[in-house]
Amino acid sequence: MNFYEAVVKFKQLKGKEGDTNRSLFPDKEEKNPIGYVREAFCNMNRKLGVRCDEQGAFSIFFWDGEKGKAKVIFAVNMDLADASGAINFITAFLSKNYDICGIEISEVKEITTEKFYQYGKHGEEDDFIRRFRGDVEGLQIEFRDNRQYCVKEEMISEGSLSYEEAIFQAKQFMADASFYEELKRIYSDDNEKKFYGNPVHYKISASNMDAAMVMARLLSYALKENNRLNGSRIHRVYDIKTGCYDEEDFKNMFESASGNIVLLDMSGTYEDHGNYASAYEEVITYMNTIVKQNHVKTLCIFVENMSHPGFANKLIARVAEDVDVIELKEGNGNREEAISYIMGLAAKDNYELSAKEVESILPDKKVFTVGETYEVYNKWFKNGLKNKIYKSYKHCACMEVKPEDKVSEPYDELQIMIGLTEIKNTVDEVIDSARIQKMRSDMGMDSYKTSLHMVFTGNPGSAKTTVARLLAQIFTKEGILDTGKYVECGRADLVGQYVGWTAKAVRSKFREAKGGVLFIDEAYALVDDSNSFGDEAINTIVQEMENHRDDVIVIFAGYPDKMKEFLNKNEGLRSRIAFHLDFPDYNAKELVEILKLMADKKGYKVDSKIEEKCLSIFEKAVKQEEFGNGRYARNLLEQAMMAQARRITKEYAGKKITRKNLTTLKAIDFDVNASLKLDKETKHKIGFAITA
Repeated sequence: MNFYEAVVKFKQLKGKEGDTNRSLFPDKEEKNPIGYVREAFCNMNRKLGVRCDEQGAFSIFFWDGEKGKAKVIFAVNMDLADASGAINFITAFLSKNYDICGIEISEVKEITTEKFYQYGKHGEEDDFIRRFRGDVEGLQIEFRDNRQYCVKEEMISEGSLSYEEAIFQAKQFMADASFYEELKRIYSDDNEKKFYGNPVHYKISASNMDAAMVMARLLSYALKENNRLNGSRIHRVYDIKTGCYDEEDFKNMFESASGNIVLLDMSGTYEDHGNYASAYEEVITYMNTIVKQNHVKTLCIFVENMSHPGFANKLIARVAEDVDVIELKEGNGNREEAISYIMGLAAKDNYELSAKEVESILPDKKVFTVGETYEVYNKWFKNGLKNKIYKSYKHCACMEVKPEDKVSEPYDELQIMIGLTEIKNTVDEVIDSARIQKMRSDMGMDSYKTSLHMVFTGNPGSAKTTVARLLAQIFTKEGILDTGKYVECGRADLVGQYVGWTAKAVRSKFREAKGGVLFIDEAYALVDDSNSFGDEAINTIVQEMENHRDDVIVIFAGYPDKMKEFLNKNEGLRSRIAFHLDFPDYNAKELVEILKLMADKKGYKVDSKIEEKCLSIFEKAVKQEEFGNGRYARNLLEQAMMAQARRITKEYAGKKITRKNLTTLKAIDFDVNASLKLDKETKHKIGFAITA
């Protein structure tokens, strides 16, 4: 559905004064001419309104008017008619029902649903429309005011855009080859230049939303130029909450966007949007259903913000099972191209920025992504407002916020982890091998790529999941993986309830993890004796490991004994695994070191007395079966932190509490449930029990 505004001009037919039902002009004796005109248009709107024509294609409202001139808004169901049809209908309606002539409809312009709604509401408040807000409920366009997501509409640029102009604009923002290839397809003479539906949809991968939007706008402009869209609206949906899994507003937005674009910004940290068994699973299922119901007429642009991917990977992988999606990657350019682009951004904002100034603010590197150029420009713009535009703020004192400690490099994080010698050595081997392969390739020699699928065995809390996440990041920085995606799943994510579901679910997870790591936790759970689809899941995993040999690393994890049974289940599976890494249980001394690391990250100090106390606690803990390893150390520390909070509250009631008080733990703080329960647990005695 498309929405329009227009201006209608008309003249009074001579000799037709006096018939108030057919007149839009007040008599000369009329004491309230403005009120007369409003009443006339109010009566007109009663005859028009929502789906006022025979086929229900047009919804028309006159929202403002004066003698000989009026403003009209109208919505058109583009499956049934078009804007010119609506204009003809309005002209015929006025000629038939009113004594006017010289009807001229001009300044026709497509508008957003928000503007349509605001104009109509204004007409209702000024008594031109009796009850606009109630009438348009049937159009289902009031979908913006929703707590579960935010939506912002914008219009595609007006005017023509030739292929050469599109290429030129793409070069300006250093577009990737994938973008040029799609422009070539869009402008191809092999295509019909008429909208029938959407043959493909798009995924845009970019380092920030500024870069993503500049790509999306040019893409939309090119599609509109080639009649691949019926309308000019882009609905950008962002800040999506976990409650957006049954929202009628979301469904209504997709349906009203028929012929237009919905851009889904799924940005968020993994902590926000979860990983395996994600809180967003219901959202993904719901959105997948809505997309598939509307994909023929509503074009989707899925944006993956690579610095904050959120649930993008999961949703796109699910959608791609039934809908064709083309990936457009963020481009990059050399230093000179980056300078030129930043100067262009400044010029659009009416600022003068010389190449020398840009050179001084660019980081010392040779290649820049589009997102990085935006970050540089935005930083300069913020400083420029104070230093060049509003100079009185140049030397004023502003609040200083002490920055948080930066997260260390993933490789360094792995190295400082306690123990794990075998794992660290394996990572070094893989990195060294990748570097040698790159050198061989650069010298024109044959290069080889070995399988990197792995099995992690170990008890709970032995850092299997943590290491898997770090490997995804480490291998990406080394160029071994493309995206660094980390997808965690278990049996529930891979085994379907019905025939045909399991293979589909497994393939979806591999697509989601493309360019990264697929971590299958408790993989042995796929093996069972029940009449389920576990065997089908394993067979499909083996097949997909081969299909994605070069772009997905699969890591299976679980208990040592159970994983052995799992690997014996399928010979093809065992032969495709290159590394079998064992995560041994930590001893008491290692657990003390782990606790110290955890405490340091949280800003707490651990002295020798605490170390001594914790060592005695851990010496008891390691004798228990499945005591939890690192998780036990974390639980002990967290309970000690709570005990410290209670202690400080009592000791310093009404007194000043210093920073040192807040960061200092004492040995007594570790007399908590996690440690005291060890003393209560007694081992079963060996012998015979005699019962009467």
